[in-house]
Amino acid sequence: MVKWPLIGVSKLRSDKDGDALHGEFSPVEAHAPIEVRLLTGVGEDEVHTRLSTDTQLSSVSELPEHDDKTLSAWLKMINAKLEAIIGLLDRESSEFRSLNYRKMEISGGGIRLELNGEFPVGGIVEVRMMMPIIPPVALYVYGRVTECREGAVSIKYLPMDEEIRDRIVHFVFLRQREIFREKREKRRMEN
Repeated sequence: MVKWPLIGVSKLRSDKDGDALHGEFSPVEAHAPIEVRLLTGVGEDEVHTRLSTDTQLSSVSELPEHDDKTLSAWLKMINAKLEAIIGLLDRESSEFRSLNYRKMEISGGGIRLELNGEFPVGGIVEVRMMMPIIPPVALYVYGRVTECREGAVSIKYLPMDEEIRDRIVHFVFLRQREIFREKREKRRMEN
């Protein structure tokens, strides 16, 4: 099994089940809107991880190419950001609007987060989360509780569609890149 370095992971980390929780995936610490709900009387075969269609942004028609490639790239980036902002403002009634931001350690294999309440080890939970990327991705992810102690719960994902796992891994990659940039900028400012 590959041991990946932990990037930006603090007290959420539990060496006891870290490898079992994340497996071959690299975890990262992040803050995101998230909620966990215990499911009772439900088996693994009855739940299916899915994207929320309520939060999909309207499709953007392709901007025409400009002769200046740099200007064209900037305009496309600004357009994507504006679409994301409009989408966020447009979701006033969305069920994801009420989610609280929480500190979490996330990977393609599982998630550990600070959470009040007790969850039985082995219990199946539904995790609703909004990954704060552009465009935002709202997910319903299901998992099994592997540990619950000291205000933190660890959840190993149940089998899921690889497209959804890829979105989670992409979010982790973007967050790791952001942390590396922050560290590099801090070192540069210190010199």
